[in-house]
Amino acid sequence: MSIEIEIWSDIVCPFCYIGKRNFEKALSESGSEQNVHVTWRSFELALFFNSYASSDIYTYLAERKGWSNE
Repeated sequence: MSIEIEIWSDIVCPFCYIGKRNFEKALSESGSEQNVHVTWRSFELALFFNSYASSDIYTYLAERKGWSNE
């Protein structure tokens, strides 16, 4: 029996990265790696993010989320 899994993820999202690592660990520990086919799909969380912005990622997130820079 084969299981198809489709995962949508943003490569710059830290939570997506954590989820990816947790998924890989769980799959490895289950011993079912041979029976699972995973398709990774791209999802862009910040479509209008300017990668050439003058501020760093921490300042960007603080402004976007309304958080303090600390």
